[in-house]
Amino acid sequence: MFAIPKGLPQNSLVTENVINVELNEIDIDRMVTKILERAVKRGRVSGSKVDTKDYDGYLSKLQNSPHVKGADGERGLEILDGWVRSSVLVQETAGRRRDTVQMGYLRPLTIAAYRSGLPKSTSRNRRADSLVFKAMARMLSARGDENESAVIQHLFLETFGRGVELGPFPSTNPSYDGESDVDIDTLLALRFIEQFTGNEAHNRDLGRLDPPVPMAVDPLGQNLIDFLTFYGPQLPVGEAYTHLSALLSLRLFQLPLVTAHAVRSLLSGGDELPVDINPCGQYFDFVRVRGHASDELSRMSVQRDLEVMRTFFGDRLLLRSLNDAVAVLPNQPALGSSAESRLRVLAGMKDDPMMQMALQMQINAIEAGLHDGDEGRAFISDVRSSGGLTAADQLTAILVEGLRKRGLEGQVKWFHSSGGIKKAYGVLHGDLRSRASWRYAMSDEALVSLLCMVFVDDNGIRTTSKLPIRDVLARLEARFGILIANPPADLDSADARAGAAANLAAFTRRMKLLGCFEGLSDDFSAQFVTRPREVSK
Repeated sequence: MFAIPKGLPQNSLVTENVINVELNEIDIDRMVTKILERAVKRGRVSGSKVDTKDYDGYLSKLQNSPHVKGADGERGLEILDGWVRSSVLVQETAGRRRDTVQMGYLRPLTIAAYRSGLPKSTSRNRRADSLVFKAMARMLSARGDENESAVIQHLFLETFGRGVELGPFPSTNPSYDGESDVDIDTLLALRFIEQFTGNEAHNRDLGRLDPPVPMAVDPLGQNLIDFLTFYGPQLPVGEAYTHLSALLSLRLFQLPLVTAHAVRSLLSGGDELPVDINPCGQYFDFVRVRGHASDELSRMSVQRDLEVMRTFFGDRLLLRSLNDAVAVLPNQPALGSSAESRLRVLAGMKDDPMMQMALQMQINAIEAGLHDGDEGRAFISDVRSSGGLTAADQLTAILVEGLRKRGLEGQVKWFHSSGGIKKAYGVLHGDLRSRASWRYAMSDEALVSLLCMVFVDDNGIRTTSKLPIRDVLARLEARFGILIANPPADLDSADARAGAAANLAAFTRRMKLLGCFEGLSDDFSAQFVTRPREVSK
């Protein structure tokens, strides 16, 4: 194994012309606060000045607040400390030996959480918080809204802004309004947040989103708009946060997978990107019996998607290289006005003779950057001497090998963290340390979140209260790429179909327990699913 020399553009793992996020470990719960801040401040965010190690100082301020009664003395401070740690604040470890405890982020109890400046570092958001806001704005613009940021602010405030006085725009120091009925944990959170002073400086990040693969991004924005429009205002804030997190988790988890399917199609000779059918085909197990045919389908579905991600690593590096190579071509191609058209044209140029020469120049630059005797030189020589490989094939092999450790490891971290393997609302279950144990499965929270979206019509204008189970399954597959009653086409067999039949029965039992299934008879056409939550309009 060798490493691409530092200082070369090929050493980077960022592939902005293919996907709008950085593929590495992400924490949805940690990121939600920044999404709320962007919503309130209409796309703007502030840097943080909070001292994450001064928890005791902020706790002391809370104890001395005129709004806190009966918490005097050491015993009162102990009670407040235990309450804040268990209900409001998530602490994290820092330092080389991870032996320093500091304030991490606030639990999602109120939209005012951003005033705290926590989390202080946003690098682990991988730019997904910006993507979420811009994806929502993109979908609102597509339906004709002229002031998208104001609409987004209103949607979030209707659900998560209860009991909060924002103050003058840009609402740096939101506080409790002193009147609204909120639960006791939320009230504690608001009083704790009031001990912080927000940062007045704001960074503008208001450019419009131009996604290379719209099908990978647009459903994220549309789902959040639909949820906040129809369901959010009717739900307790805690439940609304859970459903929001579940939708974020699934859509961000599928973002690179949908993109991977699209770019593989383009690089294989396809002319157009998919538009409205989710290509993931992920089989979710509801039987939950280890070794059952349904369990095996779920396991194999995960392993297949991990392989899709491995292939995607090389594909996105190649597409970045094609994009970089355009600058040295003697005749500049017409790439179009959008990231989508640019991606399509670049994929179609990979076998162009002039492009092959430009890619060979990149190989030469990598080789020249390696010291004599570096094993990378031997690897490049072996690749060049391999028969039947174009310059695009050679460069892809070299980049994958030279960036393998950082790149593939980062992609797997995105896979398990965005999939929520440690979260109740996640769609990926198993032991983090054993990929062989990973399965696609849904908690009740995740299932209810998706069912809520299924009952929103395709146009996003209205919901329906009851659907035949056949329609529910069809919408789960088309919109979310989720299979329940049928095995994935590439995993089909007699045993797989038997496992899927048992899975459908387990799925209907789960919906009965959730109170949203009506089976008038054993006839499939007489079985209905009812909307799991009330809507606001």
